[in-house]
Amino acid sequence: MIKKLREDLTAHMKARDLEKANVIRAILNEINIREMKNIKITDDEILKVLRSEIKKRKEAIENFQKAARQDLVDKESKEIKVIEQYLPAEISDEELLSLITKAADSTPDKSFGAIMKATIAAVNGQADGKRISLVVNKILKK
Repeated sequence: MIKKLREDLTAHMKARDLEKANVIRAILNEINIREMKNIKITDDEILKVLRSEIKKRKEAIENFQKAARQDLVDKESKEIKVIEQYLPAEISDEELLSLITKAADSTPDKSFGAIMKATIAAVNGQADGKRISLVVNKILKK
């Protein structure tokens, strides 16, 4: 995945698409920081970095909306779309519910944290943590 990011960075730089190139640079920078902290860089770790970058931008969008800065909201939204290209496709709500139900049935501890942990492992990066959390809460309230 790092190889793909680097190839895309080179392609965007050659095409003089600086917006996309800067987003990919930020991702690669975060990966390099983790490498310096002696964190083993796997595809799962890269997915964590990608989700973290999306989360940062979503929080920035909320703040920019409060400040009525539509230009910056648009910029952050474009950056999110660039990052989402590297994430696996999201699973459907039915599949997510099925995975959460299986995780809840397989864990002896029926607490929120235990079910979330089992579900996140089963989902393998194909659903956002907030989305998983909402469905787990609904199941626990039943």
